[in-house]
Parts: sequence; C-alpha cells; structure tokens
Amino acid sequence: MIDNLIQFIARLMSGIYGLPIVGGSYGVAIMLLTLGIMVVVMPLTLRATKSTIKMSMVAPELKRIQKEFKDDKEKQNEEMMSLYREHGINPIGGCLPVLAQAPIFLVLFQVIRGLTRRIEDAPFNSVVSKVFEARGQADLAPDPQRFFPRYLDRSSEMFTDLIKQDEMTFLRVFDLGAQPNEILSSSIIKGIPYLLLIVFLVGTSFYQQRQITARRGPDTGGDENSVLQQQQAILKFLPFMTGIWSFFFPTGLSVYWATSNTFRIAQQAYITRTIYAKKDEMEASFKATLDERKKEKKVEEKPAKESTATKDSAAPKENSTAAAEAGKEKAVQSKVQQRRERELQRKKALQAKAKAKARNNNSANGSAGGSSTRTTPKGTKPQQQRKKKR
Repeated sequence: MIDNLIQFIARLMSGIYGLPIVGGSYGVAIMLLTLGIMVVVMPLTLRATKSTIKMSMVAPELKRIQKEFKDDKEKQNEEMMSLYREHGINPIGGCLPVLAQAPIFLVLFQVIRGLTRRIEDAPFNSVVSKVFEARGQADLAPDPQRFFPRYLDRSSEMFTDLIKQDEMTFLRVFDLGAQPNEILSSSIIKGIPYLLLIVFLVGTSFYQQRQITARRGPDTGGDENSVLQQQQAILKFLPFMTGIWSFFFPTGLSVYWATSNTFRIAQQAYITRTIYAKKDEMEASFKATLDERKKEKKVEEKPAKESTATKDSAAPKENSTAAAEAGKEKAVQSKVQQRRERELQRKKALQAKAKAKARNNNSANGSAGGSSTRTTPKGTKPQQQRKKKR
C-alpha cells in the first residue's frame, strides 16, 4: 500500500512538472504539490481549530471533574472522556494537522530519494559496466553519478530530464536531492543558501506557533487548560526539530516544509478572521446548550431520587399498615368474644329464669292437689249451680 502511495505521489509530481506554467522546475513542482496537499488537509485543520475552542470552553467543567474525582483517577478519566464525547471534542485535535503531515513527509522523502537515485545505486549497474568494459567501450558506459529515477513512467518528461542530469537544480543554487550537511562539508559558500532556507523554515515555524498561542487566552481561573498546555509544549519543540532534520534530509523536503509553513501562516490568518471572530457567539451557544443539558439531567435524576425515597419509605409504611390491620383484627376478635360472652350470659339468665318459673309452677300445682278432699267453700261455682236448680 505504501509503495502504491509513493508511486502515486511521484507520478502526480511528474504530471505537475509537465505543466507549461511550471517550466520544467523541480522546485516549483514540489511547491505546487505541497499546496495541493495543504488544501486537502485544510478541512482537518479547521475542525481541529473548532475542537481547540471547545476545549477552552469546557475547561471549568474539566476542573470540576478533576476536583470531584481527585481520589479516583479511573472515574475521573471516564467522566472526562464522557464530557469530550458529549460535546464532540477531540483532546488531541490541536495536534492532528501536524501529525497528519508525518506520513506525507515520509512519502515525499521516499519520492525524492527515488527520483534522485543514481545509476551507481541502480540494480545490475556493475553488470552493465562490465559488459561495456568487455566490449572495449568503457568510455561509453553511463555516468554512475547521473540519476536513474524510480516510480516514474519512462516516457514522462521528468524521467527523460532527470536521466541526463546529476543534480536536481532549483534557482541555480539548490540541489534538491542533496543534503545541506553534505554541501556545508564540501563548501561553506555553497552552503549559505541552504542555511538561509533552513533559517526561513525555522522562522516561519515559530511565527506560525506564535499565531496559534496568541489566540489562546487564560481561562476563568487564570490558568490555561492542562491539555492545551501539553499541546503547546509539543508544538514549541517542532520548529527546533524541523531545523535539525533539515540538515540531514534532501533539500527538496525543506522546500516542502517552507511552502507548507507559508500556506499555514495565511491559513491561520484566515482562521483568526473567520472562526475566532465568532468565538463569542460560539461560547454563548455552547453555554446555552450546556445549561440545557444540565437541566435535562436534573429532571432525569429527580424521578430516580423520588422512586428511591418511595422505596425507602415503603417498608415502614407496610409495617405500620400491617400493625394497624393486626390491631383491627384483634379488636374484631375481642368484640366477637364479648358478644359471645354476653350471649352466653343471656342464655344462662334465660335458663335460670325458666328453671325458676318451672319451680313456681310445680309448687302451685302441689298446693291445689292437697285441698280437693275438703268441702267446697261457700260461694263456689258448684254451689251456685245447685241453687239455680232449686
């Protein structure tokens, strides 16, 4: 896959080289190729800038999370990542445009090395030289210092021009295939343009970083966000590293870096006028969204708390209800028992009354049976009947 990408970039550069406006300049071809790559990467840069602005907006919330979960680092990281996901923030978003250039740099490095490959480094070169020597035509053998480029179609204009040369010249002072340290070791005078190119490269890198850091003000607490500090610390070292690398890589890569830095300076000016000019509006909208989501969370948490409180109070209520029911049952049982006792007493009273009446009847019957042998007293009903007969 990497070889296919290298071949694609090499042929794209060859196509740019063949344009009439380029005029057969290797440096201009590299510069136009760089500009095309930067235009493709620009949307990623704009998204990274917006992500950086959002990072500054959520800084107070991050501090709250760090303070609340200072004793639980795992929970703290979970809450921070949840906050990032909720607001669509990439913690390393500010470094993505820079990191995205790393593979492009490596690919372009391989392309320039392949284009400036010399015949002495080509395969079977020793066999070809021996064939010419065996024929007695050693002076007709190709110059081993000339280029024999890779990754190009042999019918392309760039290929036919390179095989005739042993230097990839640009502005008549640069060899884009040579390393500055090699030029300086052979001649300091020839190395001055390379030093000036490296100084321009480092200077534009510093200026670009100054554009970025000038827009980052302290947050409400007076301290910069820790993630932004880390990004800034990383970015501060890049200009130094770029200057050091430029001494040991082909000069064509320095042209690539210088062109990309110039483009990014103009890009940062555009970002300042467009995105950062609307930062206040973005902050207001962001704050309104954050407040709305907090309210939604409170509304969602309230029923949960009420249900928990209901569950907690359910047990005492159930116990009191059970006790009340048990008391009612006891009261009902006592009333039933009292009713039964009263009924039993009433029955006993009736039985006693019936027994007393029976005794009275028995005594009355006994007295009547004893007076039947005596004469009927005067004035009784039989005597009256006899008087009527008379």
